[in-house]
Amino acid sequence: MSNFSASNKRLLLLALAVVSAGAIALMALGFGFAVGRLSDGVRFRSPSYASEVFPADALLRAPDVPGTARLVAAPQNFEVFWEAVALIQAHFNGEVPHGRELTYAAISGVLDAVGVCDVRTSDTYTQFKPSPAPQFSPPNFVFFWRSINQIYHDCGTNLPEPDQLAYLAIEGVIRRLDDHYTSIIPPQEAEEFRNDLESTFEGIGATVAPADEEAGTGVSILFPFPGSPAEKAGLRPDDVILAVDDVDVTGMPLDRAVRLIRGPSGTHVLLTIRRGVEAPFQVDVVRARIEIPILRAEIRDDHLLYIALADFSGRSAPEMRRALQQGVDAGVEGVILDLRNNPGGRLDMAIDIAGMFIADGIIVSESGERDIDHRANGTPLVPGLPLAVLVNGGSASAAEIVAGAIQDHGRGVLIGETTFGKGSVQQIFTLSDGSILRVTVARWFTPHGRLIDGRGLTPDIEVPFDFQGDGGEDPQLQAAVDYLLGP
Repeated sequence: MSNFSASNKRLLLLALAVVSAGAIALMALGFGFAVGRLSDGVRFRSPSYASEVFPADALLRAPDVPGTARLVAAPQNFEVFWEAVALIQAHFNGEVPHGRELTYAAISGVLDAVGVCDVRTSDTYTQFKPSPAPQFSPPNFVFFWRSINQIYHDCGTNLPEPDQLAYLAIEGVIRRLDDHYTSIIPPQEAEEFRNDLESTFEGIGATVAPADEEAGTGVSILFPFPGSPAEKAGLRPDDVILAVDDVDVTGMPLDRAVRLIRGPSGTHVLLTIRRGVEAPFQVDVVRARIEIPILRAEIRDDHLLYIALADFSGRSAPEMRRALQQGVDAGVEGVILDLRNNPGGRLDMAIDIAGMFIADGIIVSESGERDIDHRANGTPLVPGLPLAVLVNGGSASAAEIVAGAIQDHGRGVLIGETTFGKGSVQQIFTLSDGSILRVTVARWFTPHGRLIDGRGLTPDIEVPFDFQGDGGEDPQLQAAVDYLLGP
């Protein structure tokens, strides 16, 4: 039996790490398309082609499984792997794998998806001809196809569909970047991502973050939207989703878990929830079409304008401008800008909104693929009104840009809790098959040069928020009111 267990995967990855340049050269000269076997710990054997010698202590040892190879062309969409690699190598803000390390990373992406496989019982198995590779491809990339053929020869279960090989290989390369925000979104999920940019989707209606921030895995609820299926089902901030329809998501990348949670309006999804020290419990949620509430504004009896901004999508700046103008016309005496649980969004919206409060100067500095200072547009709506900004651990990305600019310019105070610390710039590329590649191309710094990424912003007035506070009171909002009205 040939099982790609954890130990066997380690052995194969070790093989990748120790193959010598000479072995690679031999491999390139003697490569054939018939099935190859790693057998006896010594040779890669092919019935019709020359043998290549590999280090004896670095190979999988498995009994031969007879059968007939069905030789097919490599998946037509594999060219998107090279598209993605070229974009990552050209634009990623950090070190990227090249040469043989790129080959090993691509193989590891497929191995991680296969996990443990059962021995093949069918008499026929698939073997792939290598696809054409661009000039910048590693000399040893032929080893990728040999490894894929090894897997398809050995495994009876858990074999990826051929058209998934490109995306799995890309994911393997992305994991080597050690960056939570660079990602590949296959065509079938790309349309959902585009809908997110327009603030509409079908799902449960909640902002989420990785439960394990370091690994970027799992799902923790930051904020259920008012009136959403999530809120109606009783979900709360800091609830952790352990499983979706009995599929464990605790070790799953966040974007993949979110795709399981979402679904057509009117369908049910069963979530297994952990809440504090309580025993896990299940919640049945009926999905709906979610129109993300971008902005909620209220002119209070105390003559303060309260604005809660949910994200920085395309509607955010026009709606913010409208709300501020209404406040100015009504003669408000101060503004409370609530950016709690705002996950961010478009950079241009953040610069535009910050410029409504700041008359001149840098809003945010971008350092990476390009070094540029993004400045206020010089047309502020409320450059002098007293201002308090509410933030918490769910305030991220573009929300931190606005909050950091207001804090550094002394334009207002931040009240609440330390922000999330997502200060990187992702550029979005559409690949030839419709998939989307997001690549981290830069880091953001506040006007005073403070790095946001991984650190967040510390509020001027720290006020913890207790979700189960007496009478549903909001201590952070009250602190903002007290600050603006003064003694």
